[in-house]
Amino acid sequence: MNRLDSGVGSEQHGIWRMLMGQFEGEPDRRKALMMGILGGMVGTVVMRYYTRHIVRGMFPGAFVPNVNATQIDPQERHALVPRQYEDGETLFETAGRVAYTLSTGNKPQDSETRQRLGTLVEAAYFIAAGAAYGGTRTSTRWRDFAGGFFMGIRMWVGEEIGAPLLGLRAGVTRFTLKQHLILLTRYWSFTLVMANVTRVLYRLIAK
Repeated sequence: MNRLDSGVGSEQHGIWRMLMGQFEGEPDRRKALMMGILGGMVGTVVMRYYTRHIVRGMFPGAFVPNVNATQIDPQERHALVPRQYEDGETLFETAGRVAYTLSTGNKPQDSETRQRLGTLVEAAYFIAAGAAYGGTRTSTRWRDFAGGFFMGIRMWVGEEIGAPLLGLRAGVTRFTLKQHLILLTRYWSFTLVMANVTRVLYRLIAK
């Protein structure tokens, strides 16, 4: 009798877990990964439009560091890698130039090539971020808004702290508070769009 009760209890427990999983919105990982890639592509387009046509239109020097400051930046002093960035380069243009130089042995000379390399690296980075978000989602509900919000902060901190330590960008003291906040909105323009596009596509597209 006890064995029978135990078997029934286990079966009921399994059904309950299955129902709760469906209620909580546990995602199909493969599908979520693909939706994350698509969301990353859409988010990248929106972020680039925001950067080019809104930020640079309203704040032309939003991403230009004060490299002529006499005080040494603490991050640059303790950088793990010597300075790699050059004046006028973005983080992704620097990364693209360094990768191109290491892989070909030749340094890209013209600005158009550097910009194209920067665009490729930037797109790859953000689309990969979308894939990572989609593939690791724990819910298909409204939490995607909060997920996009906090993911933007994490990516922003990664550039603010990680990039200077790798010599890919000027340290934080080379920028004003306004510039730091504008950079944060740039990441939010990607993550909020990416997360919610991923959610909408996941709900609309059948398995």
